[in-house]
Amino acid sequence: MRSAISVYPVGQARPRPRQLALPGGQTLAYQRLGPEQAPAWLALHGGPGSGAQPGLWQAFDLQRQQVIAPDQRGSGRSRPGGSLRGQALSALVQDLERLRESLGLRSWSVMGGSWGATLALIYAARHPQAVDALVLRGSFRGTRREVVRLLRRFWPKAPARRAGSAQSTRTSGATGPLDPRQIRPAQAGALLQRLSQLFRDGTLSRAGQRAARDWQTMEQAAALHGARRAWRQASESDQRRQLKSAWQALRPGQLRRRLERPDWAPPLQARALWQKYRIQSHHLAHRCGLAPGQWQQALQSVADSGIAVSWVHGRFDAVCPPDNSLASHRMLSARTGSRSRLWLTQAGHLGTEPFNRLALRKAIRP
Repeated sequence: MRSAISVYPVGQARPRPRQLALPGGQTLAYQRLGPEQAPAWLALHGGPGSGAQPGLWQAFDLQRQQVIAPDQRGSGRSRPGGSLRGQALSALVQDLERLRESLGLRSWSVMGGSWGATLALIYAARHPQAVDALVLRGSFRGTRREVVRLLRRFWPKAPARRAGSAQSTRTSGATGPLDPRQIRPAQAGALLQRLSQLFRDGTLSRAGQRAARDWQTMEQAAALHGARRAWRQASESDQRRQLKSAWQALRPGQLRRRLERPDWAPPLQARALWQKYRIQSHHLAHRCGLAPGQWQQALQSVADSGIAVSWVHGRFDAVCPPDNSLASHRMLSARTGSRSRLWLTQAGHLGTEPFNRLALRKAIRP
């Protein structure tokens, strides 16, 4: 079992990021891995705002495939970090097309996880001639339902010393404090606008720092929850052992400390958290730029273009509902001529969990 879930090595050294100039003085950082003459893959990180990390390309064979992994506009090592300028979905799609053209690639295959799957799908719908295949992992649709589900289940409880404070993670505004754990669907828009406002200033306020740390804790708790359920629900003993080991690997000392103390974070991370959640809160407050029905329209466009689509989704994903991928796969499968495959895996949300990595490796196998 252990050898069956092995992945290609990430390697010790990450390549130095290259920079692509964007209009308005911004730059897009990207990494290019593997032989440049090999078939190209565009790997899109989630977040939004996270930046490309080595786990993003673990399932690729870098001896036989090349991977282009950009830090999306304002994310990671793209500059200026945390910028909200050009964060419209259409601009992010155009950034990817500008990157492909700058590299002299006729086309590439595209793999995206979580928010990266959303961006990948919209990109393929708008530039089908540039996409050979799509691999979408843990697809996210940016709906209020998804966001409310996450906030209510995993936003950390405010410590007693901060309860009721205007600077607590119970965001305050003209209508008074609002606890993300008690949010109702009708209130989601207002809450997301308040959270977004905390990150809009050029400097990070104390309230913004607390919100960023709580947001990070929420993401970590959701990831741990999914990985733990995958382990606890596994039927085979070998499988259970490996999944338990994977879950434990997600819980280093610092992570446990953050989960136990939501007000704690290393001071040096404050700026990075501000940049990430400034972008993420902006996109969520604007439904990730998706108009009503746009997801279905994009699926239809991809199906009409004949692009092969592979869906990978953890059964115990606590961030993005598995039905996002299941319903989309069914829709594509019902269309004559469309090519769609689905892996519902013994995993949670993270692409680095063992069975998600295995499915991704199968989906992108050269």
